[in-house]
Amino acid sequence: MNHRFSAWAVLLLASAMLAGAVPVTFQVNLAVQTAQGKFDPSADSVEVHGSFDGWNAGAKLSASATDEGVYVGTVDIGGGVGTTAQFKYVINRNGGAVWENNGVGPAGAQNRMLTLTDAAQTLPTVNFNNESAPAGVTAVTFQLDVEIQIALGSFDPATDTVEARGAFNNWGGGFVLAPDPTDMNIYQGSADITGVPGSAVEYKFVIRHGGLNWEGNVGPGGPNGNRVLTLSDSDQTLPVVYFNNLKTKPGDGVPVTFQVDMSVPIARGRFDPALGALVVAGGFNNWSTTANPLTASQEDPNIYFAVIHITTIPPGGWVPYKFVMNGGGWEGSDNRGFTLAVADQTLPPDFFDRVGNFGPIALTADSSQLSISWAGGPHIRLQQATSLSTPDWTDVPDTEGQSATSLPLNPDSSAKAFFRLVGP
Repeated sequence: MNHRFSAWAVLLLASAMLAGAVPVTFQVNLAVQTAQGKFDPSADSVEVHGSFDGWNAGAKLSASATDEGVYVGTVDIGGGVGTTAQFKYVINRNGGAVWENNGVGPAGAQNRMLTLTDAAQTLPTVNFNNESAPAGVTAVTFQLDVEIQIALGSFDPATDTVEARGAFNNWGGGFVLAPDPTDMNIYQGSADITGVPGSAVEYKFVIRHGGLNWEGNVGPGGPNGNRVLTLSDSDQTLPVVYFNNLKTKPGDGVPVTFQVDMSVPIARGRFDPALGALVVAGGFNNWSTTANPLTASQEDPNIYFAVIHITTIPPGGWVPYKFVMNGGGWEGSDNRGFTLAVADQTLPPDFFDRVGNFGPIALTADSSQLSISWAGGPHIRLQQATSLSTPDWTDVPDTEGQSATSLPLNPDSSAKAFFRLVGP
């Protein structure tokens, strides 16, 4: 008897789960189709069809009142949490259905897909057929400075040529650049590129000097480090770049930007921005503590930087270095270091001595008060918050420049408190 009752309970529970329906709001943007004349808002309609309705009936969407070109509609879809459903958007033109193409789904899947949650959900707005804008033709002007290549003997203006090759011409030859009459070191050329505005086009420059000499890893595109341009909706001129991004002549060295964050030494009073001296010393300057001073950045006065042309170490060589403050305050025992590139490079900022915090906070409590202590500094202060999920940090009064404080405790309170140390 009990066994039968349990079985019926399971069946009833399963039926209830299957019968439950979750409202799902669909959103699709038809601005591109309207601009192309493929959708007439005054005569056509848009629907969503999917596995949830047998791909037949479809649910009609309505124009959004707040977002022009977007059509919205809510459908109750049955199934438990985690159930997936496939769907596509369909334009209805005088009774004729125009379906989205295959491949509009995630990672090029045939159909779009959703996963049911335990509550009402709104899907993100997508473009019909994933078309972000109509394809057009853009005249793109390429520019390359060959002065360094001439100095290196890698380009002879009398006999050699420069080409731009990329996805726009199937990486083939024939698009030859010509010298700019106002600057004979800059080679230019314009190509008509067909594509959707906003789309990325990969390319590289090639010098014909006793054969085809391609650029190396010069950009973020593809596995070979291609250059990348973003197509505009009107004619565009790309900025002047250097072949292989090499901007310096032989003997000029490679410009390197060094950066260091001094917020902790400043807060602890170990470094005075008004009076202190900060340098970078390394194998490139015989570890001099005076040769290469750093200056504070205008954007962030805690960041100090210097641009140094390294001539004593060849590209590809290892460059050891350290930061030194006040004439003799060296960083710890381990040297920093990096591999010198063939073109100018910027090193990311790091904290002086690689210390980016103000140390631990010690807490002790008795029945009436909370005692807090830390390693103080002239510009270090204590802050508190009641939550870490949405913290609203406020200064604990009279703690800047101190190393301890006490706060009253209420044994009957369930309130929480979190503490941190901050600098100037």
